[in-house]
Amino acid sequence: MKVLKFGGKSLSNGGPIESVINIIKKEASAGEIAVVVSARGQSTDMLLELYAKAVRGEDVEKELDAFMNLQYVHGLEEVQDATYQELKTVLQALRLIGEESVRTRDKVLAFGEVFSAQTIAGILRKEELEAVFVDARKLISVTVDVNEAAVDFQSSEKKTREFFQSLKPQQVPVITGFIASDPEGKTITLGRNGSNYTATLIASFIKAKEVQNWTDVDGVYTASPKYVKSAQRIPHLSYREANELANFGANVLHSKTILPLMESGIPLRVFNSFAPELEGTLIDEKGAGKGIKAVSTIEEVSLVSIEGRGLLGKVGIDARIFSALSSRSISVRLISQASSERGIGFVINKEDAATAQEVLSEEFHDELVSGDVSRIQIDSDKAIIAIVGRHNYALEKAIYGLRRNRIWMHLISNSINGEHISLVVDNKSLKKAVNVVHNQVFGAIKTLNLFAFGKGTVGGKLLDQIIQTGDEVVKRRNLKINIVGVADSKKIIFNEDGLGRNWRQELAESQEARDFSAIIHRLKASGLENIVIADNTSSQELTEQYPEIVNSGFDIVASNKKANSISYDFYQNLRNTLKKRGKLFYYETNVGAGLPLIDTIKHLHNSADKIKRIRGVFSGSLSYIFNNYSVQDKAFSTVLAEAKEKGLTEPDPREDLSGTDVARKLIILAREVGLQSELEDVSIESLVPDFAADAKEYSDFLEKIEEVDAYFARIKGSLKENEVLRFTGDLEVDENKLTVSLVKADKNSPLGSIKNADSIFEIFTESYGTQPIVIQGAGAGAEVTARGVYSDLLRIGGQY
Repeated sequence: MKVLKFGGKSLSNGGPIESVINIIKKEASAGEIAVVVSARGQSTDMLLELYAKAVRGEDVEKELDAFMNLQYVHGLEEVQDATYQELKTVLQALRLIGEESVRTRDKVLAFGEVFSAQTIAGILRKEELEAVFVDARKLISVTVDVNEAAVDFQSSEKKTREFFQSLKPQQVPVITGFIASDPEGKTITLGRNGSNYTATLIASFIKAKEVQNWTDVDGVYTASPKYVKSAQRIPHLSYREANELANFGANVLHSKTILPLMESGIPLRVFNSFAPELEGTLIDEKGAGKGIKAVSTIEEVSLVSIEGRGLLGKVGIDARIFSALSSRSISVRLISQASSERGIGFVINKEDAATAQEVLSEEFHDELVSGDVSRIQIDSDKAIIAIVGRHNYALEKAIYGLRRNRIWMHLISNSINGEHISLVVDNKSLKKAVNVVHNQVFGAIKTLNLFAFGKGTVGGKLLDQIIQTGDEVVKRRNLKINIVGVADSKKIIFNEDGLGRNWRQELAESQEARDFSAIIHRLKASGLENIVIADNTSSQELTEQYPEIVNSGFDIVASNKKANSISYDFYQNLRNTLKKRGKLFYYETNVGAGLPLIDTIKHLHNSADKIKRIRGVFSGSLSYIFNNYSVQDKAFSTVLAEAKEKGLTEPDPREDLSGTDVARKLIILAREVGLQSELEDVSIESLVPDFAADAKEYSDFLEKIEEVDAYFARIKGSLKENEVLRFTGDLEVDENKLTVSLVKADKNSPLGSIKNADSIFEIFTESYGTQPIVIQGAGAGAEVTARGVYSDLLRIGGQY
């Protein structure tokens, strides 16, 4: 015989209950079955409300009608009427007496299961199955000690076996879950997951072939889908693993439900009644072998710490703690203790925290007065994350991920048999923490959650590239980049689940104003893991917020070069903050767009070699201008206009011509090799002639363009046949000399032979002597720069 248990959501009106009836009919046609049911839908919650109002003496007619409407099934009115009248009588009596007790509450709650079993049995009879309503109070006997129900196994087994032996062939018993009776015949509820417990008890008593637990989920998951979207169904678990999961909060399981099966060797299958064709989860003695099975959670627990010099070497402290807590029925979930016994920490349920404080303060009153116990501290709003299964470096992986995401572990506990590791974290960090741990220990697809400042040429291209290549990155790197938000100078959009191709339209239609502090607060409160901020603006105001970004636990990628080129004090403080917080800041595009320059400089500087000089054409826009102007018979203004039209220059090209951008890049390189250079240390030759320097607007500058053309024509006229003009940055390290200037270069030299908008960097070191390392390639353009930022993002993702 099989025992089929159905949960409350599976028994809701409409499609769910129809599916249950079909499942029962199918299983009944294949062999003998027994059915155990929970209360339907929200029945238990509604009965609790009815009970509370009745004992307060309030009218319950409206709520009772709502409850009965939930139970109503056409054609079963006669079956339900007697039970309805009994419930009504009990509630009326409670209104008169007005006395609250656990026993009367249990009696009221029992009606949920009674209605449910009567309803299912009635529908099955209409479907021509010989269904029999069975009240579990006639089968399951319990004793009660301090309101804790303990099953009388001998009596319950005897009564259950006798009942099943009395069944006629083809009869299908439909049994109430959750409820039992004490020796006086009073109703007792079996607590959380009580209906599952009823099912496994009955299965063990009658030596059933298997138990099927039909729920609203596809089986047991590697983590709660409520928190972890990447959680996967577990096909096969052992009893021990399932019991560990049950002890650590898996909603679909409870430790009481597993124990009867462990003792009798009966397999349990967890199915989804909304998708009965799915495989579900099998739980048996064997399981599926070693390995991590799941990451489970318990919310709302409290951490109790007892510390003091008087605990050192004293025998019996543990016994006193457990005895005091036991006297008030307080259960300890986890414990951690120093070998010296100078400090003891343990975890209890949050609702027991105040009582624990009281009884422990009383137990250690003398020690608190003498100072032998310095404090008894209770920290509430904690949560437990349990890694269940035989683990291989699971703890190390979990700790690494949690530390990277700035999640503090208050207590770590490893079981003796190695079946689980438990970590205690702040409850507010639970969502992020369980995602981090799950992804670390399962090697699941890791998620980098990106908030992007800047939607312009570079920022917009970056987001488009991420969206277009996302599937390929997941496939090749096991990394998902989830764009959770975008901000321009005025507005933001935010979506934890990720933005798609229509992000521009969403941003244009957004009514949410940009507020940096609000953005950071929202990201911190979101529970998202691995958050990276991308700065593709030119905003110094945003740059100055980098320390707050880092202190909030986020990494940074930036094409914005301000953070690395404003004051050296800010530069150094930011590095110290990054180091202190263990966060990453990648900015490869600050100098060479998509070229691997910064990384190369870092490696050389940190090696035994010594960088002597860095020289090159740092600006892609100025490279294009002088590469073409030097060899073409065109006016300077014509080439400048072409560069502007191609999007190579700033909207006001004088920003490029001023040399400040090149100077900033030179400062960044100088600091990478250990110099404490400031912008005012750079000798800059501006390409804006003195006679045009006072023009306020670019249009004013253009009024003097003929004079500008003549100015550059004179310079060009001084070139020898084999020379070209190049606007360079030059860093002489030993002399701490930084120069930005227009120079003449041999056409056949590396500097003179570059084309189009290429940049070139010559790195001279002691080892290479007069022969420099040359890095050359595209030095401008939104596409190239965006790809450089994208590369930095992927590098950060590789660190998770």
